[in-house]
Amino acid sequence: MGFVPGLSDLVVTGFSSYNAGYVIMSTVHNDRTCIICNPAAGAGSAARKWERFERQLRQQGWSGDCSTTERPSQATELTAARIREGYRRIAVFGGDGTLNEVLQGAVSREGRPPRDLQLVFLAAGSSCDFEKAFRERTPLASRLFSGQSHLVDIGKVECRDFDGRPQVRYFLNNSSIGVISLGTQKFNHAKGFHLALKRLNMDAAAIAIGLSAIAEYPVIKAELILDEVEALDIRLSNLTVFKAPYFAGGMYLGARTELDDGILNVALIHATSRLKLARMIPSLYTGNIFRHQAAQHRQCRSLVLNTEQTVFVETDGEIIGHPPARYTIIPQAIQIVI
Repeated sequence: MGFVPGLSDLVVTGFSSYNAGYVIMSTVHNDRTCIICNPAAGAGSAARKWERFERQLRQQGWSGDCSTTERPSQATELTAARIREGYRRIAVFGGDGTLNEVLQGAVSREGRPPRDLQLVFLAAGSSCDFEKAFRERTPLASRLFSGQSHLVDIGKVECRDFDGRPQVRYFLNNSSIGVISLGTQKFNHAKGFHLALKRLNMDAAAIAIGLSAIAEYPVIKAELILDEVEALDIRLSNLTVFKAPYFAGGMYLGARTELDDGILNVALIHATSRLKLARMIPSLYTGNIFRHQAAQHRQCRSLVLNTEQTVFVETDGEIIGHPPARYTIIPQAIQIVI
């Protein structure tokens, strides 16, 4: 049975000096923290990183519990089980995908995580985009022992799974529908040349697969409803709903975001030619995407995308289903240690 901190163990100290929400100080007991480790993260590189990291932890006197995942979605199951056992501090050793799996297990049937739950992100994946949103970060070796956490929002998306059934998923980074989600599908199932390139250089593979997705992309004819009042009939190449502006390793949407403001940021890429889409790719590495005429940045608290076309919905690098999709925000919902 893990330790459940009481109200006296949590102290809100006010806004942090960076865009990462309220800072919360708590007493840390290392044997009351469990680790969920995904050795397959970072194309398997996390396994080697974990061997070194675990030795370092033991040398520092850590004696807590660790569970290793062996298949997709197991981190979700392990997280839910650990919370039922009473743990309220769960460390995630892996990448953004592992963090996303843990998040699914952390949110209860009531639609929120336990108010005193802390997730410690021990970034060990290939990109770890979420932690890039924090301008100041605790060194990885000290993160497990840190008593400082940041209260951040959770994005929520309701859509249809591949069998047409309603489903709800949560995200900390972003969710896309369009060229990016098609590219994600291709990236996750890379074969032949793309797979070989992925093993050699993730950024080069992302660009090559992105160009392949652009060559195939369908213009999405959709209805967008923002904050339940503004309805738009629109033709899109891509829609991204995001809290953190970093994605796909080295890409950056270039918008200043706050992780705790209860606001969803929306990047709209209006329908344009394939050539113009391809020309936008460099601006995704320089943060200048919104300088393009076809790109638009909006903010809202809820968004609905309705379309009759069969396109993918992606959240934090995972393809989860199809529209219609409804996005909402759960404000200041979870404590993150970075």
